Amino acid sequence: MGTSSLAALAGMGLFAMLVMIVVGILVAALVLSVAFRLVVGVMPSYLRALGAVVLSWVAGAVAMVIIGMVSSGGGGGLLSLIVQFLVGAFVVNYLLLSQNGSQIGFGKACLVQVIYLVIFLVLAMIFAALMAVFFGSMLAHG
Repeated sequence: MGTSSLAALAGMGLFAMLVMIVVGILVAALVLSVAFRLVVGVMPSYLRALGAVVLSWVAGAVAMVIIGMVSSGGGGGLLSLIVQFLVGAFVVNYLLLSQNGSQIGFGKACLVQVIYLVIFLVLAMIFAALMAVFFGSMLAHG
């Protein structure tokens, strides 16, 4: 019993998605570390930043599911973004500690989240521009 080419393509697609998720988490932890360094002045442990990214993504996903069940209509999207931002700030405040081992405070954690999101938006725009140039050149010469 052989494997069909469609199943092989699906498997390669799932593997590519897994690689993209892992690379995304690793880059997000690095960006969070840089944002924390810019606000607090000390670089957190990369493993703690990695844990903060994973925990905030999981908690944000759970919060979005709960908000999706509770709210109806178009207001749920904005509300879920706000809740995800606040959950991320809470996780940053809880997991990433200052130099003396205390929490940085919710206000500074919100500032870390804002800088984290701005850096991510800039990186996303650069990546989108590179992909547009790459795929545009492929289409023009194809």
